[in-house]
Amino acid sequence: MTPTELADYLRDTLGEKVTETKVAYGQLTVTVTPDALPEVTRVCKEDSALWFDFFDFLAGVDERDAGFSVVIHLYSVSHRHHITLRALAPGGREAPRLPTLTGVYRGANWHEREAYDMFGIEFTGHPGLLPRILTVENFEGFPLRKEFLLSSREAKPWPGAKEPEERKEHDETPVAGATGSLPISVEDKAATAKAKAERAKAKAAEMRKQKAAERAAAAGLSPSTQPEPETPPEQDPFSAAEMAGTAIAKDAAAGAVQGDVAVGAPGDLPGVDQPVEDPAAEAAAAEGAPPTPSGAPGIEAEGRHGGAGPGARDESEDQP
Repeated sequence: MTPTELADYLRDTLGEKVTETKVAYGQLTVTVTPDALPEVTRVCKEDSALWFDFFDFLAGVDERDAGFSVVIHLYSVSHRHHITLRALAPGGREAPRLPTLTGVYRGANWHEREAYDMFGIEFTGHPGLLPRILTVENFEGFPLRKEFLLSSREAKPWPGAKEPEERKEHDETPVAGATGSLPISVEDKAATAKAKAERAKAKAAEMRKQKAAERAAAAGLSPSTQPEPETPPEQDPFSAAEMAGTAIAKDAAAGAVQGDVAVGAPGDLPGVDQPVEDPAAEAAAAEGAPPTPSGAPGIEAEGRHGGAGPGARDESEDQP
């Protein structure tokens, strides 16, 4: 059945137990009265026209002032249609309570325990919601409730709570009554970054010194006799800029053509931007060298010089 046909069938079958049906993105969501939740799921499972024999999941939802609800997704392996059931737990935020579905779907057991652990929703008739499975037994509160305080977010807001420009304006806004309420200047930020780099550099030098001492101890030497590790020389940005402006550096960056002109490669003419063509030299290079007794044209095998035979002995082997 299509989602619309499923909605009509459930309204006709269950009557007032269905309070709302909604089809969105090809998915049917049926809201039912809380006390009728086990009966509705049993009809969905055992009715031959529905046959929702696969229990997918049960999850809690924080509805803010309305309290908490649960959503149950079911699938029919035979009919290949699926449905989402929804029920709002009575009791508000203080004592949300719903009947258990473990008598209909045994797989609902751990899902209901998770909903209790994260939202505090109690399921009457459940074989055992305790001990808590996702937190310690003496844990206070329910982590997925919207009022649950995350201490890490007291110092830093959620990344998606504001747009980047809004976060920037919020960070630069002076705090009333706070000392140093003016925004940090660019010079102060640069000085802070420089101090941080200096600390990192000093820490790296200390680490190198410590490694050198460890190597000296392993080799049985005193730290005073161990040479200091060489550090890379500081690069002067001005000398680097001067070097980059030379013809050779420009040629190396531009390619072989300018390099041939500047350096004066053999066979090129001064002032000519392209290599000078030499058909005779190119034809000779294309023919290659004549074959040698080693078997490879122009290349002698290792240990076979001057056409030596397989039994020949290289006198160089006698040299130390």
